[in-house]
Amino acid sequence: MTEPKLTRAAIVDAAVAMADDTGLDALSMRRIADRMGVGAMSLYRHIPNKDALLAAMTDEVARRHPYPEPAPDWTWRDRVRVAGEIDWQLYQQHPWVLFTFAVPRYNFGPHSLACLDWLVAGFGELTADPRAATRMTLSLWSYLAGIAVQQVSVGFLAEHDSDKEEPSGLAALLDGEPRWPVPAALEPLVGSGRGDLLDPYRLLCAGLDALCDGFAAQAGAGASAFDTTGA
Repeated sequence: MTEPKLTRAAIVDAAVAMADDTGLDALSMRRIADRMGVGAMSLYRHIPNKDALLAAMTDEVARRHPYPEPAPDWTWRDRVRVAGEIDWQLYQQHPWVLFTFAVPRYNFGPHSLACLDWLVAGFGELTADPRAATRMTLSLWSYLAGIAVQQVSVGFLAEHDSDKEEPSGLAALLDGEPRWPVPAALEPLVGSGRGDLLDPYRLLCAGLDALCDGFAAQAGAGASAFDTTGA
């Protein structure tokens, strides 16, 4: 890339691609410059430091995965389902963003705020309190990220796997070959099969349903159900 074509957007695009390929540990301004074929100092004319770069990368990923214009007949549950599908794909494509979304100085750029607004507007069907709707959204996103970590971690640790992967203690139990004495409450699970218990995507769907049921129950209990101030 020649110097006249060097822009903030091009730098962010290159950084996102590098993070997708190698993760955040390998990300540096110099390596990005090498990837782009420019001098490292030229990047600083567009982005002042790595913190600013990570914030820009995080919001760029949010821009690439927007929530769609809702259909007229969509309910708040439909929005939750759609958000879950989009975010699940986002985390598969850009696993590093699980970590930058979790850091306050990197998250909630303009495109992330637009996604927040989209879900808060949907939860407006349940409550007229925007703080309650925002708490619902943040709870939803926290659950999504937690399930995604299970899936993404497999890729992060794959290079360290041994040739023969040992099943986890729970997987062995569900397969009917427990490796240790089985606790009493888990005895009915022995040999019952892994099924939905060890499938992250199926856990995601089941958890979203449970969260939605909880949100609906809270809304039905009245405004006091959303009061977390202790007042």
